[in-house]
Parts: sequence; C-alpha cells; structure tokens
Amino acid sequence: MDEPTNDLDIATLTVLEDYLDKFPGIVIVVSHDRYFLDRVVRRIFAFEESGQIGQYEGGYTDYRNKALAEEEAAATGNKETGKAISKKDWKQPSAKLKFSYKEQREYEVIEDEIAALEEKIETIEADILKAATNFVKLNELTDEKEKTQQMLDEKMDRWMYLEDLKAKIDSQ
Repeated sequence: MDEPTNDLDIATLTVLEDYLDKFPGIVIVVSHDRYFLDRVVRRIFAFEESGQIGQYEGGYTDYRNKALAEEEAAATGNKETGKAISKKDWKQPSAKLKFSYKEQREYEVIEDEIAALEEKIETIEADILKAATNFVKLNELTDEKEKTQQMLDEKMDRWMYLEDLKAKIDSQ
C-alpha cells in the first residue's frame, strides 16, 4: 500500500485501520502518516542513510526511539551500533508527542463540523414532524437522519480522541 491514508475521510480511515488490525496476512505499507503507522504496523523496515535497510519491531514511535538511540550511540563512539545497548549507556530520547498535519487541520474544524451535523439533525427532525402524513417523505427523512446521526457519532468519537491527544500534548 503506497500512502493509503491520502485523501481518506476519517470514517474510511477508521475502517481501513480496523481491517488491517484484523488482517491475518502480511501487508507492506509506505506512508508518512506517523499516527497510522503507530496504529497498524508491528515491524518497520527503514531505508537508512548508509544504504542499508534497518528492521525495527513496533510502530513508528518505537522505530524513531531506537533509531535515535543508535544515532546517539554512534555519536558517542559506541562501536556496538545495531547491537543491544546496556541501560547505563542508553539514554531515552525525548520524543515529543504532537499532532500530525492532518490531525491539526482536523482538530481546527471538527467542532464546527459537529455543530453543523447537529443543526442538520434538528432540521431533519422538524421536517419529519411536517411530513408526518407523507409516508414516502417520512422514510426518506428517517434514513437521512440515521445517516447523519452515524456521521455525528463518528465525528464525536474522533473529537474525543483528538481532545485526549491534545491534553497529552499540552501536559508534556
């Protein structure tokens, strides 16, 4: 999969992540979406500057922490780069948590999107009351309300995730 998260809306991205979590086979993913990589991968093969391919267990954050530790070991003259580093020699890099570009943009507009969906539901409910005697129109409005409610629920879940992430970022 080459950049699978590009141009996906949140609902589709969630479906893709859930599918990949349950997929029993092997998938090769090329992506710059760090959150997505943390969420779905268990092993990273990284093309290193030396022309070698490094293998790292875990998601993107694990890879980044190990790569920084290896760089630090190389800078301090530890010749056992790529091998296990003792705890006294290993210094935990301070990997700051932050929004990806996509998450930041989403965080900026999600409350307005939620408000718009809530207003749409109120409008549909008013239309349902007006169309109480028109069975066909009532069915159409009911279907539209269910779809809109589902979208609202998904946006609310995503908003909660982004708020939690924002709180973690602010507490660093």
